[in-house]
Amino acid sequence: MAKLAVYLATLALILFLANASITSVTVESEENRDSCEQQIRKQAHLKQCQKYMEEEWGGEGSDNIAGGYIDSCCQQLEKMDTQCRCQGLRHAMMQQMQEQMGSKQMPEIMQKVTKKIMSECEMEPGRCDMPSRSLI
Repeated sequence: MAKLAVYLATLALILFLANASITSVTVESEENRDSCEQQIRKQAHLKQCQKYMEEEWGGEGSDNIAGGYIDSCCQQLEKMDTQCRCQGLRHAMMQQMQEQMGSKQMPEIMQKVTKKIMSECEMEPGRCDMPSRSLI
């Protein structure tokens, strides 16, 4: 009987600790998402990255103009936590796509442009997965 009580007490302790760690992970994840959203707002919704994206896919600007935007974009991304950069680029991409809804090739173009941004800026993470056409 004493062994059963010890066994049940141990099991209850394990369940309590497991629940506490799950709650902790959930809270940290929500706090991280909120923190990223704050960082995106603080960096003006990565407006310079949006301008760079527009110049890159539109082919309308000169390399000097796009080059200026990429430098400013990198500076905005550099001020963000590493884990927030891809979320920030997704946000910038979605903003640009809403403004340019007419193009069916937009998701593929934007995927290439965001990949180029991360390469040009030479910062972590080296790659960001962006939503596919079916999500847009």
